[in-house]
Amino acid sequence: MSQTKLTLAEMALSMIRNYLDGVMAFNTYYRINFWNTAMERIFGKLARDVMNQSMLDVFPFLRETGLDRELERLLKGGSPHCRHPIEAPFGSGFYEAHHLPLTDGDGIIVGGYTVIRDVTQSTKAEQQWFESETRFRTMADTSPVLLWMSGKDALCTFFNQRWLDFTGRTLEEEFGNGWAEGVHPEDFQHAMNHYMSSFVQRREFRMEYRLRRADGQYRWVLDNGIPRYEIDGSFAGFIGSCIDITELREAHQKLQELNEVLEVKVRERTSDLMRSNKDLEQFAYAASHDLQEPLRMIYSYLQLLEENYKGSLDPQGLRCVDIAVDGAKRMQALIRDLLTYARLDSDGTPHEATDFKKTVDIVLNDLSVVIQETEAQVTSAFLPIVVANPIQMRVLFQNLISNAIKFRRQEENPRIRIFAETHGKDWLFGVEDNGIGIDAIDQERIFRIFQRLHERSRYPGTGIGLSICQKIVERHDGRIWAESRPGQGSTFFFTLPVRAAK
Repeated sequence: MSQTKLTLAEMALSMIRNYLDGVMAFNTYYRINFWNTAMERIFGKLARDVMNQSMLDVFPFLRETGLDRELERLLKGGSPHCRHPIEAPFGSGFYEAHHLPLTDGDGIIVGGYTVIRDVTQSTKAEQQWFESETRFRTMADTSPVLLWMSGKDALCTFFNQRWLDFTGRTLEEEFGNGWAEGVHPEDFQHAMNHYMSSFVQRREFRMEYRLRRADGQYRWVLDNGIPRYEIDGSFAGFIGSCIDITELREAHQKLQELNEVLEVKVRERTSDLMRSNKDLEQFAYAASHDLQEPLRMIYSYLQLLEENYKGSLDPQGLRCVDIAVDGAKRMQALIRDLLTYARLDSDGTPHEATDFKKTVDIVLNDLSVVIQETEAQVTSAFLPIVVANPIQMRVLFQNLISNAIKFRRQEENPRIRIFAETHGKDWLFGVEDNGIGIDAIDQERIFRIFQRLHERSRYPGTGIGLSICQKIVERHDGRIWAESRPGQGSTFFFTLPVRAAK
């Protein structure tokens, strides 16, 4: 039986001797009577060198730091445990010493033992956590926005210095739900409901509410919160930021007020323009009747004068009559074109599915005389059916085809090609000719009203035709332009939206 106890004791001693932690035993006089291999490794001292020596001599810092008094209380039964950090001169890292009393079978203290434990990893982890926490708080406190953080229970556990400066309260006052005391009573329930709903669903939120500033004034803040998680993926709470948007809201409010004022002015201006347009329309009709009638009378009398008194007039008189007749004709054409241009805005003809092939055929039939006289060749490929004003489409093609014939080269008969193709969400149309062409500098100017590039004696016209074309296309939400080179012909392009017939 005794042999078994001895064997167990020897086994226990062997285990302690080879234990990874340093183990040292001493008697009530501090004499060292056990020193395991880990102690040799940690302190660089063999067991035979320290045996029977006072541990206070082996570790002078125990006296220097007053720890010898702690050990004295421990050996007298006044303290069950003594713990302190210890420096290992031959080791690396961080260690911690635990001193405990050693008793016999009767419970009498016969000495003590010390366990030296390597705490390097936990100490480094603590240091890293402390450094990380320090960096976070430094960044948070220097942030220009108000920062907050809550835990798993939805209670707030952190506010940065900017928040505390803004509210004029302490961390203790803001912790938990204390911060909500600063929320405006009218916004409190909405803010809390929004926060708790987002917290339960673990989803990001964004809300606005009024928060009391240190001076007692309520300011509008924009609060953004997002869930945060631990390294292992477990939910840890929320983190959020607030910015003062009071000035932004006030500016937005002023902008809304200005927009309302602007809308009123626009409506008033639109009403004025509608009245003005109606007056212009009435004037155009008046011009049509009141101006064209005397012109017709003048033209008739000039013709009568030319027929009845042709023999009585000398060449100079006949030339004056011809000039007057030509002027009357041009005046009639000008009034007619101005009337067409003015009527475009008041044309109430509904848009409908318009067969552009039939439209072009009608226009070519109307221009058949001039086409025959000039021996013009007009061809067209596929032309689609487009939702448009059919009357205005006839005016559009008639002006473009007439111009292609008018501005022809003397040495070559007119050749005109009309085509269409899809261009994204639009139809792209083109009227191509082999005429005299247009300088690049003039390709925008030709669409302005009354703009002429050539002498009237060579190319007659009122200078309104292309302005009418542009207005028609723009009223159909399209655009028109020309591509040309002098002496190499021109192509007039225009677009119309692809729309379904109602």
